[in-house]
Amino acid sequence: MSEHTKRLAEFVSGLRFQDLPATVVERLKWSVLDTLGCGIYGSVTPWGQMIADYARQAPGRCTLWGSGGAADAAGAALANGTMTHSFELDDLHTGARLHAGAVTVPAGLALAVGIGTVTGRDLLTALAAGYETAIRAGICQGKSAFHRGWHPTGTAGPFGAAATAARLLGLPTQSTLHCLGIGGTMPAGLMAAQYGAMAKRLFAGHAAMAGVMAGRLAEAGFTGIPDIFDAEFGGYPRAVSDQIDLEALSGDLGHRYEITEVGYKFYSCVGTNFTALDALKEILNAHPTGPNDVDEIVVRTSEYQKVHSGWEYRPGTSMTAQMNMQYCLAAMIAEGDVFIDQFTEHKIRDPVLLDLAARVRVEVDPEIDALPAHYRTAEVELVRRDGVRGRVRKDFARGHARNLPTWAELLAKFRRLAGAVLPTGQVEEIVQFISRLEEAPDVVKLADLTVPHRS
Repeated sequence: MSEHTKRLAEFVSGLRFQDLPATVVERLKWSVLDTLGCGIYGSVTPWGQMIADYARQAPGRCTLWGSGGAADAAGAALANGTMTHSFELDDLHTGARLHAGAVTVPAGLALAVGIGTVTGRDLLTALAAGYETAIRAGICQGKSAFHRGWHPTGTAGPFGAAATAARLLGLPTQSTLHCLGIGGTMPAGLMAAQYGAMAKRLFAGHAAMAGVMAGRLAEAGFTGIPDIFDAEFGGYPRAVSDQIDLEALSGDLGHRYEITEVGYKFYSCVGTNFTALDALKEILNAHPTGPNDVDEIVVRTSEYQKVHSGWEYRPGTSMTAQMNMQYCLAAMIAEGDVFIDQFTEHKIRDPVLLDLAARVRVEVDPEIDALPAHYRTAEVELVRRDGVRGRVRKDFARGHARNLPTWAELLAKFRRLAGAVLPTGQVEEIVQFISRLEEAPDVVKLADLTVPHRS
């Protein structure tokens, strides 16, 4: 009766570094670098500082990235996961609609301190298990969970963190089964937070913390729901979703790795905006347009993208602006970019941007809406007051797995984010460490590098 849960547990407990294809190892290293950059930068945000202060109340030896200090493993996972998801820049699997790096990497590095010596190969293997489990759980629950109001990272994420913990702790299959069955009872995160609540930043951190707890409890013999994916009543997928795909949990498991479908964010906002932003940018390159030149902008996209970010913009917090398509398109026209500098308290209330945002109309296109889940298609039409029109359609934004960035582009993003907190030399140490992560004798040093060193 626990067919799918058992297969996942067997995969997690049995995974070895030598099983991982070279492309999987390479992509995991990309995601570790990207996750650390997002988390280090997140430490200087107000919510990042608050969550770090909270975590420090439970003393421990686990590093709090960027901000300094330490906490116990659960607190460090909570804080570092929250900081990673704190400015809408962390990696994204569009088919699962979740951010796996923010739940797996914080859990893995936090546990590494308590375990003792954890090699780079150990960490990469655990992260491979975590990414695969979180993403497959996200695909299983489908978009129905989102439309019911759940935040996919907060619901499927605990499975990824729990799998990371189980593999890192070396749990046998039966204990891994219970680890997943504990972590999976702690889904959290309601999408109403996207309209402005700091709590939205918390969902990834909570998932990372839940995974750490699940790992340590299962290691001690604590039991979870052994058929958490298969139970007809009260099992995970049926509880959060009206349309589930159980085969997504274990189909081709161990042969096809979902990490290769993970993409990276180059706009500091919700991923449902990205294709529209890329399309608009292409139009602006062909037809330079200022705020006063715009008559209207029409975006044709899927129902999911419209519901997620195509709602009327009313200034609230930076979160409100980051989650809104109209504001972000206005920022692209007025500012030429949509990154960390476009979400200050002044910018999100700028009358020029508010006026522009009001001229953006988002529509559901039935043909686009029928495309597979990993598409984020948007067609943008810009109509200028002088009659000039531009129309561009994008299926996969820059950074998407089907439109991958170069390593150099990812490095530039990391240096910009981590460089806001760490000295240049230390930023480069992290880059060099991760480039040879599979050779590292102990990853605790990597956690140490995330905090500014005092001379």
